[in-house]
Amino acid sequence: MPKSAKWTNLFDWIVKNVVENGERLRTYWYVIKSLDFFPYRFPDPTKSSDPEKAEEVLQRLLSKYEPYQKELDDRAPKDRATRMEEIVKTLKERKNTMQGRFNGWIVIQDGISENHKAIEFRRAGAVTYNLFDKSLGSEKAVDVKLASDMIILRGIYDIAIIVSGDQDYVPAVEVLKDCGKRVVNVAFKTRSGKLLPGGARRLNQVTDWSFNIDFALLAEYLQVGQLPLG
Repeated sequence: MPKSAKWTNLFDWIVKNVVENGERLRTYWYVIKSLDFFPYRFPDPTKSSDPEKAEEVLQRLLSKYEPYQKELDDRAPKDRATRMEEIVKTLKERKNTMQGRFNGWIVIQDGISENHKAIEFRRAGAVTYNLFDKSLGSEKAVDVKLASDMIILRGIYDIAIIVSGDQDYVPAVEVLKDCGKRVVNVAFKTRSGKLLPGGARRLNQVTDWSFNIDFALLAEYLQVGQLPLG
């Protein structure tokens, strides 16, 4: 999220180009509400009434990650305990770092809401961050929130503009069309000209019409010289 991005101009421009004489009422920006971690806790043998049992539980937990399993199995008990302490320390530092980054994203989002006209972040669900391999899991609550809001709030708008390519919104779009609403999908193109994400094609088929934004134009509004291909 570039600090100098012209978010208000971008969303106003989208509405004016997608809908003749259109007026943007409000932009709802859907993001995750919280971050979960796996593992979510680590047994501490030094604080347990049964240190040996706690150490066994800790080893089983760390052994869920194959590289750690092989390493711990090959060590003597004393060396294994020391190594597990080191691993737990590393994983806790990784957790704190990722939580700090997530908190920073929220600060940036709040700043966008404060500094740009009629943009509101709507948060739902959580995504799991795997401390072992530093991977993020999938998240569906955000999609459900967006789809349900489109239906619940249908009385305040005439045309819904979805800036996404997620085909999970197809059922909600069909419901809105049955309610007499028109729905438009806006998707972005990569530098190579492909739709991002690929699911946009399915959503484009079910919406009343679609609008694709070229990479160069998006980069201009975001005020960045280079963006990843995606």
